[in-house]
Amino acid sequence: MKKGLRRMYVVFLTPVVFAFVVAYLYPVLRTIQMSFFKVSDISAARNTWEFVGLFNYQDLFSRQLFQVSARNMFLIFLVGGALVFLISIFFAWVLHKGMLMGNFWRNVIYLPTVITPVAMITVWTQYVYNNRYGLLKSIFDALGLEYLSNIPWTSTQYAFWSMVIAFVFCSIGGNLLVYMAAMKKIPDDLYEAAFIDGATDGKAFFHVTLPLIMDNIKTQVTFWVIGCIGFFLWSRVFSVVPSDPTTITPASYMYDQIFGTSISTNAVAGNTNVGMGAAIGVVLCIVTVLALALINAIFPKEKYEI
Repeated sequence: MKKGLRRMYVVFLTPVVFAFVVAYLYPVLRTIQMSFFKVSDISAARNTWEFVGLFNYQDLFSRQLFQVSARNMFLIFLVGGALVFLISIFFAWVLHKGMLMGNFWRNVIYLPTVITPVAMITVWTQYVYNNRYGLLKSIFDALGLEYLSNIPWTSTQYAFWSMVIAFVFCSIGGNLLVYMAAMKKIPDDLYEAAFIDGATDGKAFFHVTLPLIMDNIKTQVTFWVIGCIGFFLWSRVFSVVPSDPTTITPASYMYDQIFGTSISTNAVAGNTNVGMGAAIGVVLCIVTVLALALINAIFPKEKYEI
């Protein structure tokens, strides 16, 4: 390698490596180290940390609230992901095939995606789920369904699934645009050839469209998995009380352990354990890596040429 070229590499790469070490690698290593200690406060001096080994991890997995949060995360990923995929792929296919006022309906479906989540949560809790004057109550009252109109959708009994439905509604638009953009890249000649061979619309979708947009589906599934593992804002804001076991997720539970936020007496103890919070972060990181490896193993590796 020429001396001038080597110097250029050093000049351009040094700031990037420095930024990576300072902004990413050091915090990660510090978090892993902290997970083996009992730390009373996030700003506590290093000499006040109490080494506990793997106790934070053992204690974490034995806690019922963490088990509930992990189950909630899994349900959001599985049920919510299935609904988002099926609904968005269906509307993308319908709009791609041609529909009256297609651009209008596409924009309507996408609109919730560009609105801040806090605003959307407020709309759903105050104007959709409200059991005094909410949209659902008005609809069920008009249909004479008194039992459904009186359901307290944001109560502890129904809060989790109400949150999932609202979150799914707000997640469809982004997936819809990605799938529509991918479908538009598929040449019409492929569909014409399929129809000449006697394929129906359904067969054309499963044997032409779906294989050719598989890379886009893989990307959206990856984003969905990462979003579910880091699911925090909806969990904190949607419930009437933060840290409600009904809607709590591991990311929200980690926040409670680090900052000591506790309103529900059944949620988190008043004393904080930053080491426990760090252990949750490490566990979520490992889960993310395993989930991404699983996605790479599940999705086909063959590439289709368009």
